[in-house]
Amino acid sequence: MTQVEHMLSSFIARKKVVVTDPSRQELAKAFWDKDGLIWVDLEDPTEFESEIMIELFNFHPLAIEDCLMDHSEPKLDDYDEHLFLVTHEMAETADEELKTIELDLFVSKSYVVTFHKAPLPSITQLRDQIRRENGSTVLEGTDTLVHAILDRLVDHYLPILTEHERRIDEIEERLFAARADDFLRRILKIQKDVLFLKRMMSPQRETISHLSRSARSFVRPKNLIYFRDIYDHLFRYHQMAEELHGMVNGILQIHFSHVSHRLNQVIKTMTVIATLALPMIVVSGIYGMNFAHMPELEWRYGYFFVIGLMVLISVSLLSWMKMKKWL
Repeated sequence: MTQVEHMLSSFIARKKVVVTDPSRQELAKAFWDKDGLIWVDLEDPTEFESEIMIELFNFHPLAIEDCLMDHSEPKLDDYDEHLFLVTHEMAETADEELKTIELDLFVSKSYVVTFHKAPLPSITQLRDQIRRENGSTVLEGTDTLVHAILDRLVDHYLPILTEHERRIDEIEERLFAARADDFLRRILKIQKDVLFLKRMMSPQRETISHLSRSARSFVRPKNLIYFRDIYDHLFRYHQMAEELHGMVNGILQIHFSHVSHRLNQVIKTMTVIATLALPMIVVSGIYGMNFAHMPELEWRYGYFFVIGLMVLISVSLLSWMKMKKWL
């Protein structure tokens, strides 16, 4: 397969027959004759391939600009003859960094055009399914095709959420054994990821909700329930992200309390040592003065007396602290 074929995939479904990767002339004929359902998928297209959005479909310049520049937030724009939908698929890199891949969809009653600058598992799976099952029910209508795309895209959130839940459980088990710096780095990384997931799912959930309510121009009434099902999935995943965020905040509070407790224990120990050492310093300071007449300096047992006095005072202070339950 050539590079151009890889980057531009297209299908024309007529009844139960699917034409795979038709020529531009065949696409144009099917488009103008309204002969069947057209799906054109542009994956990191060249400039020549991108021109199909203008030459054949005549999309609005602002929508094309959003495709080429990557619009940051999910949204749904209703043009006269088609809908323009911006969504995001979530992926995790090898070094456990989350990233989003934007997927733009142009949807009308007779065609669906998808645009993305990187491979998307949801799109790849669907293309392979259609090629494998010539006449797949996915191409019965634009609504079933868009549902199949969005359903696969949304379902990719679940493994990421499940993996972060596993990491949080692992951190909870090692909460009091992990090194403070390593622990804090890991939990803050998870907190950042969960917030990122929430930030991406929240507007996408609203977009799907709006789609299920107002896209009756291309969604058949019997299929509206399937779009509401996607919304339900997103709502549940968003709730999962909320719960994970609450768990992370709880772990952080416990961690900071634990660190504070350990710090207090260290300060307490140092304070006890300093308090017990203070009488010794005072006594040794007194007998370290260079006065000519100090009776104990000439006494045979003066040294042992001073040592015993220091020990007696320190032991008395220690006993008094224990009696007060300070230790």
